[in-house]
Amino acid sequence: MTIRRALLLTLLAFSISFAALMTALSYSRARAALSDEIRLNLETQALTLMQQVDAMLFERVKDMQGWRRLDLMQEVRVGDVDKRLARFLDDIKAAYSGIYTDLYCLQNRRIVAASEAAMIGRTAAAPTPWITIDVGDGAVQLSRPRRESGSTVLALSGELLDAYSGAPMGTLVARLDWHEATRLLDDSTRGSGREALLLDAAGRPLAASTGLRQRADSHALDVIDWHLDDSAHGVITLDGESISRDQLLLGYAHSTAYKGLPQFGWSLLVLTPTATAFAPVQHLLWTLLALLAATGLVAALLAVRISALGARPLQELTRYARAVGEDIDTPQRDIDGTSEIRELGSAFNTTVAELRRSRAHLVRVSKLAAVGEMAAMLAHEVRTPLGIIRSSAQLVGRQGGLDEAGREMMSFMINECDRINGLVTSLLEAARPRRPDRHEHDVNAIITQVLEMLHARIHERGVIVRFDPAAARAPAHCDRDQLVQVLLNVLTNALAIVAEAGHVRITTRVAGDFAEIRIEDDGPGIPPERREAVFEPFVSFRSGGIGLGLPIVREIVELHEGSIAIEESSLGGACFVISLPTSAQAAATRAVPGPHRVT
Repeated sequence: MTIRRALLLTLLAFSISFAALMTALSYSRARAALSDEIRLNLETQALTLMQQVDAMLFERVKDMQGWRRLDLMQEVRVGDVDKRLARFLDDIKAAYSGIYTDLYCLQNRRIVAASEAAMIGRTAAAPTPWITIDVGDGAVQLSRPRRESGSTVLALSGELLDAYSGAPMGTLVARLDWHEATRLLDDSTRGSGREALLLDAAGRPLAASTGLRQRADSHALDVIDWHLDDSAHGVITLDGESISRDQLLLGYAHSTAYKGLPQFGWSLLVLTPTATAFAPVQHLLWTLLALLAATGLVAALLAVRISALGARPLQELTRYARAVGEDIDTPQRDIDGTSEIRELGSAFNTTVAELRRSRAHLVRVSKLAAVGEMAAMLAHEVRTPLGIIRSSAQLVGRQGGLDEAGREMMSFMINECDRINGLVTSLLEAARPRRPDRHEHDVNAIITQVLEMLHARIHERGVIVRFDPAAARAPAHCDRDQLVQVLLNVLTNALAIVAEAGHVRITTRVAGDFAEIRIEDDGPGIPPERREAVFEPFVSFRSGGIGLGLPIVREIVELHEGSIAIEESSLGGACFVISLPTSAQAAATRAVPGPHRVT
């Protein structure tokens, strides 16, 4: 058996076995956790609903207790002749909108005051007591909820006592719309797939949520034995019987002595079919099985892939090394594979990049050495006769009798001598840049000085130059004269490249330990593929340039442990970014000057 086949079988066996074990474990844990969560939630919901029903009854009983004590109730003695009590009952019904269907006062089976004017004077019997609640200064009686004219009503009644004799003088009746209890059940179960049911002490329904009322008639609910134990609350499992074909989970809670109310023996049930409750787990099971199948497929693909993964990247790296050995300019390759192989490929790429930089540095040094030899020869062979020619032209120009054309010719000779002398000087500076004598200087002040030096040329070309320092002072640890030379070179290039009435913007800022100078223009810009070349000696893309200005700039900046970069300008042209250390300590942190950045 080959190593590749052994790896393939081992990976497949491990992956599928592990996935199957995790599937079984995840399903069993999820079902157990969900079962505990459902039971706790059902129990909590039943307990909360029971407390809400108790609180509703408590509030209604307290209403009755408070109204009976009002002095206004004494109007019953005189038959509420001025209708003050009737108006009060009407105000109560309006204030408790939707809670009470009507309120009235009985005296000798006759309604003497009512929230509805049409009821006054009618004969009515007191509601049949079902539950009597002792509230300390009398009793409040509850009738069993019953259907009346399409709605269910629970009547609360209490005796009205004469304030002077203490004798009974009538009965206050408040008919509660029992939809108040039904609404509590509906609000709690809406959209959850659950149903709620309120039972009296005998196990007969008092109120049910909408879905339960629609699925089972009252007789079916009456005959069900709910099997509730005596504990205050809990969860049981129940056969659906006539309510549902599925098995039910049932959370229940018994009423308690809420704020002094007696225990009515009522119970609140929250029901949910087991299939509905555990539907998420069933979906999870199918999902896990699908994932198990997908895992087997992926494991097979990965096994095939991994078995070949170890050899192929090494072969690719070998071919890459052979190609670099033949041609160091071979395009860089990213080697895929394990982390160790990727790290090896990255290290090899870094080594190749360093070799390329070293080669470029050697080429540049060779060019500068050639410039040095040429400069020395030109300085010796050219400057002496050039000086004689210039002096002779000046003497001839001062002679009288020369016409205008002769003087112009002498001026041309002097200018050309100066231009040739400048070229020789540039060659010497490029070949032998001196070490900078660095001290702390204000970059903003140096830029202002350079702009004054270039004022005539700026004015001549009509270029708009804007200087925006980010702060009043931008310190840099530099050689002032050499920084002036750097700025003159870059700004001269910018002024030469932009059109007449063009724009040049200079900004400065301090970023950490470096002072940054940005020189932007709205000229044609420098394409990314040419940005490296502009720093090479004798390379110029500007008409009339000899290609020594920017190489000198780079040499000076690197001798300052700084960097220079070319970026896109927000004005549309090129942007030169020069960074210089702000102090000697900042410069010392760079043990080896980094290469210039070309962005």
